[in-house]
Amino acid sequence: MKMDLRKLGMTLLMMIPLLFIGCGGGGGDAPSGDNTNPDTPADTTPTPASPTTPAISGFDFSLSTGDFWEYGWDYHRSYTAAYGSSSYSAESKFRITLGSPITRDGITYYEMLLSGNTKSAEYDDLTPNGKYLAVSDNKIMILASDGVTQKIIFDAQTGSWPGSGFFTSFPSSTLFEGAVSTISNDYINESAYQVRESDSSSQCEYFPGVGSICGGDYNENLDEREYYIPGVGPVGLYSYFSMSDWSSSDGGWSSSSKTNVGLTLTSLRGDAVDYALEVEPNNQLAGATPITLPAKIKGDSASEEYLGGTTAVSVGINTISEVEPNNSPFAPQMVDVLSRITGDAMVGDANTSVEVQTAPGGTSYKATFEDWYEVTLGTANTLNVTLDFPGTFADIDMYLFSLESPTSIITHANSIVDNIGTGTSSEQMSQYLAAGTYYVAIDAYSTQIKSKYTLNISTDDATVNIGDWFTFTLASTAQVTIAVTGGPSFVLTDQAGNTTLASGGSSGTSVTLAAGTYLIGVSDDG
Repeated sequence: MKMDLRKLGMTLLMMIPLLFIGCGGGGGDAPSGDNTNPDTPADTTPTPASPTTPAISGFDFSLSTGDFWEYGWDYHRSYTAAYGSSSYSAESKFRITLGSPITRDGITYYEMLLSGNTKSAEYDDLTPNGKYLAVSDNKIMILASDGVTQKIIFDAQTGSWPGSGFFTSFPSSTLFEGAVSTISNDYINESAYQVRESDSSSQCEYFPGVGSICGGDYNENLDEREYYIPGVGPVGLYSYFSMSDWSSSDGGWSSSSKTNVGLTLTSLRGDAVDYALEVEPNNQLAGATPITLPAKIKGDSASEEYLGGTTAVSVGINTISEVEPNNSPFAPQMVDVLSRITGDAMVGDANTSVEVQTAPGGTSYKATFEDWYEVTLGTANTLNVTLDFPGTFADIDMYLFSLESPTSIITHANSIVDNIGTGTSSEQMSQYLAAGTYYVAIDAYSTQIKSKYTLNISTDDATVNIGDWFTFTLASTAQVTIAVTGGPSFVLTDQAGNTTLASGGSSGTSVTLAAGTYLIGVSDDG
């Protein structure tokens, strides 16, 4: 169980012709207990005819492709023990949009397309339990992703049905009912039909092919309710769970959690939106959300380690090429702190053998290096160096040195992976250093042919951690304006994410781009 509190922010990316927006916008545990009843003679009783008049009116509405429901949600958890306490909160939003229809047993279902964020770092997913949605014969139904399993989530015709939730997983072995109530949270405050398990275990209904289903024994420590509105469908969820044990030898503990989900917009009431929601996870280059210009996108700006982590991108990097000869620490190629250098190396290149000390006064040894780069830190900082040589059957190592005398150097860091043995083609090292001049040395340890490499040099304060990636394509040269609101910054890069073309924040940045595909990365520092 995580004990830290994460901050969720709001992100707005705005482009002319591209516009991005972001904002912050979580499900429940299924009730406990086994209420399944064995088949009885009642199971063979002829099924009563459905009433001509539905038990609950207003649920005979129709659906069509493009209909949508947008929800906000929040989740709060607290934990208290004899030795301390912790809490966690998260909030976000998501949208369900109906896609293409399919027909099963004469019922038309529509695929539910999900955008936005349905979960936090520690909470169960709020993704709908089905893949497809239908309204038929005064019943709201879902169809599983297998395209076969059909379940009723709200039966307005009879007013009761075997449990099967939309936002959460109600047990199918328990009787559920719809009753007049009110949903009230930060997103919606309206009269609605509340769906929860029947309080009485003696109340039973017979369902064809299922048998007799009865109510459960209400548990005050586990309260889950879904809400539905005529002409609209599912509009929210309330879930509360608590448990404690103060009798244990370590002093005991208590824990509780609460979730609220509420409808904010729906096309079934005539609402329209001019923005899209980001599709998670999109925090890696390969998972960038495709967008078409012009566009507005709302999303979360938050720590998203649980979705796969972030990508560190250097801002304002200087792209240069190796300049030979640079084979000596006494005649190195000087580079800026923010640099991406392309070079090559192989065993047999011109090189310099120098005496290396592991530390001042430490063990000495002789080593030979082919390429040298000099970088100067104006103030103390963490220097980060990466070396990449993809697609190359080679073993290339690198070292970070400072000059102790005209003939000897001191090692501060190194990266000496067995690249051939492990099948890797990259090296990485980071070191906190005082202000001064340092040398990055490249050793073609086992490289029999000329191997091309890319050397990246940066500091911690010269990079941003990207939590969200978006990709777009221009058919011709165009001017693009990007702006972010809510706190985070952004970077605009080439299609591979290697070259930073622009960066900025809420004030916006305009840049003229040639035809091609580009990436926008939004930081998670909001």
